[in-house]
Amino acid sequence: MLAVAGAGDVHAEPEREAAVGDETIIIVDQAPQEGARDRRRALGDAPFVTILHPDDHPATASVADALATSAGAQTRSLGGLGAYQSVSVRGAAPGHTSVLIDGVPLARIAAVTTDLGRFSLDSFGEVELYRGAVPVELGGAGVGGAVNLVTRLGRGEHGERVRASLGVGSFGARHLRAHYGDDHEHVKSSTTLGYQGADGDYTYFDDNGTLLNQRDDGYRTRGNNGFAQLDAATRVGAHDGSAAGGLRLAYKDQGLPGSTAQPALATSMATLNAIADGNLVVDVGRATAKQLAYVLVERQHLDDPMGELGLGPADRTYVTLSGGATSTWSVPVAAHRLVGGVELRGDRFVDRDERGQQPELTGTRAGGAATLAVDVNLAPQLVATPALRLDVLRSAPTPMTAGPSALVMVDPRWDVVPSPRFTTRLAVSDEVSIKSSAGYYVRLPTLLEVFGNRGYIVGSPELRPERGPSGDLGMVWAPARARGAVDRILVQTDVFAARARDTIALITTAGFVARAVNIGNTQSYGAELMASARFARTLTATASYTRLVTEQMTIDTTLDGKRIPRKPPHALYGRLDAVCTFAGRTAAVWVDGAWQAESYLDAANLARVPARLLLGSGVRAEIGAGFALSASVANLTDERISLRTLDPPPSPTLTQTPTPLTDVAGFPLPGRSFYLSLDWTY
Repeated sequence: MLAVAGAGDVHAEPEREAAVGDETIIIVDQAPQEGARDRRRALGDAPFVTILHPDDHPATASVADALATSAGAQTRSLGGLGAYQSVSVRGAAPGHTSVLIDGVPLARIAAVTTDLGRFSLDSFGEVELYRGAVPVELGGAGVGGAVNLVTRLGRGEHGERVRASLGVGSFGARHLRAHYGDDHEHVKSSTTLGYQGADGDYTYFDDNGTLLNQRDDGYRTRGNNGFAQLDAATRVGAHDGSAAGGLRLAYKDQGLPGSTAQPALATSMATLNAIADGNLVVDVGRATAKQLAYVLVERQHLDDPMGELGLGPADRTYVTLSGGATSTWSVPVAAHRLVGGVELRGDRFVDRDERGQQPELTGTRAGGAATLAVDVNLAPQLVATPALRLDVLRSAPTPMTAGPSALVMVDPRWDVVPSPRFTTRLAVSDEVSIKSSAGYYVRLPTLLEVFGNRGYIVGSPELRPERGPSGDLGMVWAPARARGAVDRILVQTDVFAARARDTIALITTAGFVARAVNIGNTQSYGAELMASARFARTLTATASYTRLVTEQMTIDTTLDGKRIPRKPPHALYGRLDAVCTFAGRTAAVWVDGAWQAESYLDAANLARVPARLLLGSGVRAEIGAGFALSASVANLTDERISLRTLDPPPSPTLTQTPTPLTDVAGFPLPGRSFYLSLDWTY
């Protein structure tokens, strides 16, 4: 085989093949790429998918931070760098979005880890965000979609083998990361080591819980908000992708600061995670089979000596053990493709009181699933995919130790839930695709929701599965060539809707504590728009917008028609990047902004979270010998106060009152913060 390489940039168009006699000549396009970075995935994948890359985000970005910039995704955190972060997609609860690492499911039957703030974006090659429909290979059914964190094996996009980064910033923030990846004789490898930490001692505005009395307002310092995290990952795989395996470890020790109304100054949580997996892809006749096996371990220790979280004094350790295997087979049938799979999984939960004052509590979940999908080529441009996932699950919940359900034994429960879905993709041209999906989803409660974590979530063993119809329809436009001075164009837009029975939502109960409850029937619908383009090969603009309408439908007149808690009806993100070259070295500057509308903390829509707008900026410059220096500013305008509209106003002259700038979960966010980092590649 003869390979002819050109001088295109790192995102050059894929290779073209031409047959000459018995040889195949591969020609790499000579011209710089003019299409968007992930245009082929956006056009060719049946679901709506967004690919996130580490080099598009700051070195300290977590997976949750990166996802928050995408259309349809919103981040919920406990405030500040390193805080607990979960992601809501299309307004669905975090449990609606399956989280996978290299195809290993973390949050389907057991929420071994839903804290996406715990994963550094830089430790992965890319993050795939599927909105709505999910490929059958990743579990199939779902209303919120799926997030798949993919490890990049071998060298980086620019051919680098070594990548290192260190930095410091406001409120004691710091990080140190190193990565090595290379192509060896028979395999490709990737190894990452990282440390990240912060003191989190920022100041925030506090209204002292008295909205109408501004005389006791003031600024206070966030206490017990520090963290330190170590993570390590190593993975190897065959050059042809036929086999891969790896181990990922993470340890995080963090304070749990509580809310502004009920701060927790002596409470902490230490978490250790381990994920090991291996997969093998083999051809059996005309079929291709992928086998995957994995083990997941999470150990958390909660120390709450003063009972600041509202659960009484606690010194508890809980351990979640999970193991499973999947077998997925793909078989071509004429012009079509048949995909089927089987999944088995078991989970065990142990909650131990280290003081010996309460008996050890245990819970187990065991289940399996069968998936079947057929890619039917109805025409050269039209592919329809009917799919079905059938879950069978046995749950033996742990009894509650506090509240009205204390020590009430719950009998083991069997759930048999089908999830059918029908997806279509129409390639109108090589630049435009129209996609749609419709189905009936079932969202099983996660272990985190059923058992709690004796920290910030109280368990709900009586929680019922959530189920209902969902669907979406939209289009993708991604031209391969420039339009005048504009290139790298990518536009995705869609509408979506879902109606749920026994909707599961996290409700704040007291202070720092939340509990998953069935809030009755709900419906949600909305639209998403994501657009990006580059101008004059220098200025890149990216924007994403989500419109979300939610409504509770219940016989309780105080809740009927009210919005679902913690789901802003509008969310907008925009970013501008300018890149130029001086003396052979590249410099870049960027600005971004994130706005979200007012939301609520409770089902009755009484506790409001005001709208907010946060601006940021940064610069990165190559300084030679593989080194580059970066500086960034978050919350550029130092917003720490939000004005809350009083409805009804107590007087004509008092219609608004200052409240703290908070996340959608109600926890205060830091003001202006700076970060400086130095990175090196070789």
